[in-house]
Amino acid sequence: MANSVLVSAPAKINLVLDLLGVRGDGYTEIATVLQTIALSDHLVVERSKRGSEGLDEGVELTVAGQEPCPARDNLAYRAAARYRAVAGLDDQIAIRLEKRIPVGAGLGGGSSDAAAVLCALERLSDARLGRDSILALARDLGADVPFLLDGGLAVGRGRGDDLEWIGELPSLPVVLVRSGPPLATAEVYARARARLTTQPGPPNIHRFLNHFRRDPEQIPPVSNMLLTAAAGLDPEILRLVQWLEAAGGRASMTGSGSAVFALFATEQQARRAVEGLGRRIPGAWIRRSRTITRDETARLRRGTDPRGR
Repeated sequence: MANSVLVSAPAKINLVLDLLGVRGDGYTEIATVLQTIALSDHLVVERSKRGSEGLDEGVELTVAGQEPCPARDNLAYRAAARYRAVAGLDDQIAIRLEKRIPVGAGLGGGSSDAAAVLCALERLSDARLGRDSILALARDLGADVPFLLDGGLAVGRGRGDDLEWIGELPSLPVVLVRSGPPLATAEVYARARARLTTQPGPPNIHRFLNHFRRDPEQIPPVSNMLLTAAAGLDPEILRLVQWLEAAGGRASMTGSGSAVFALFATEQQARRAVEGLGRRIPGAWIRRSRTITRDETARLRRGTDPRGR
């Protein structure tokens, strides 16, 4: 059995995010449409018989591409530690993480890293935990992690982890941009909740689903009820959404920010938007990507031999 695997961790965008009210546990009840995109982090996950003395929880993590946070705050590390504990592994787990998805952007990079680690360790294990146990670990790690085990296109309810897969979009060009610092998720939600009234249902998701069922090959409507609250903290977010819409895209913010995205009909439109953004805000983080299906996400999750990279 192989002892290491190279896996990819694709980002997600929230095509729609509706706020429905405050839950009894203090969280905000949401309904959201989630979609994976090709932009990915890369991880090499290795099980080793080397002693784990001196390693917290038997896990070693190295990060390239961004300033590393404390290991215990990193979701990839926490996923490995939780899997190791539940599976009763004595082996050391080493993770080399190459970050391409910015932190605190609403793109789910940390959650996808955690999902990738769970999938990698399950592949490397000689006594697998099974789907139900992996899903339970994912839910404990974060609301987006269960979706990112599979990816594709899904509606998430509750905290976003009660999932229903609804088919697939065509491969659509996506433009991503973030010009400011990360926003505090708790502060964005607190601002949104201050003016939130209980919704009987997710109105924007109903609009999305009606459009999707009627014409699944066309770009669907996108929206985010956290946008106004986030723009109150960083007005450039709303300006970027408006600029991308003027450039011909269907634009919104993903998650609680601070990244903005737009879906385009053609690669040419997306390239022009990237060029225009580069002139408008030199130095901003700007990327061109595309939507990917559940099958494509599964291929990324299966991984490859890192020696053939």
